[in-house]
Amino acid sequence: MQRGKIGIWLLAGFAFGVFILQPLGLSLFLFDRSGDSGHWPSYFGEAFKTAWNVADVDQILGNLLFGTMGSSLALMFFLRKKIFQLNRQRMDRQTVLELINKGESSRVEFKSSLRWDVQQGKVNKQLEFIISKTIAGFMNTEGGKLLIGVDDGGTILGLQQDFDTLKKPDSDGFEQYLMQLIALKLGTHLCTLVNVAFFGFGLKQVCCIEILPAQMPVYVTLEGRSRFYIRTGNATRELDLPEALVYIGKEKAQYN
Repeated sequence: MQRGKIGIWLLAGFAFGVFILQPLGLSLFLFDRSGDSGHWPSYFGEAFKTAWNVADVDQILGNLLFGTMGSSLALMFFLRKKIFQLNRQRMDRQTVLELINKGESSRVEFKSSLRWDVQQGKVNKQLEFIISKTIAGFMNTEGGKLLIGVDDGGTILGLQQDFDTLKKPDSDGFEQYLMQLIALKLGTHLCTLVNVAFFGFGLKQVCCIEILPAQMPVYVTLEGRSRFYIRTGNATRELDLPEALVYIGKEKAQYN
């Protein structure tokens, strides 16, 4: 599919070079040589007709030259977004690696997995709750980054075991499941505060979740009860009702 798109762009670029760039350049040259007299569109029309003259060897070579130029421009235009994305991914990957090397903090947290319990060798729903409360804790403070696929010591474990538990066993399926979890445990409207990206380190992938702070208190629903979490140092802590009321009151005063 990708090769087909590139082929179409190359053919379109070749035609653009032959029937647009070439007549445009030749007509401007003739118009300038005539002392800017006459009617420029007529020069362009004549140059355009000349491009169709496949019986002239010199014209064929000219068509090949301008066609190649057009194809080159089309290829550059087609790949510009891909090149920009690759450069940005390299920069972001380096940033993630630096975060891992620095270790956990009030703004950075590591989790080995989303739902696969390595010790038990099976899916553990409690791990999903831990991810949910960590995200809520960031939202209730200053925001931060949650890296999944990295253990507490900064060792990159990857996400393959999590992938294998999903109906769609890849990064897309992982992101979909994560967003469904956030919508279910925290609220659908809070999904907009989360940006998910994946980065490869060798054969292992790491999920980097950038979490923005919320303007309203965020609660995690567990067994019919709403729980309130904040970040304190490099940990996520639950506040009881009196503590939560005091904390929310201070935050509200800051916003006002």
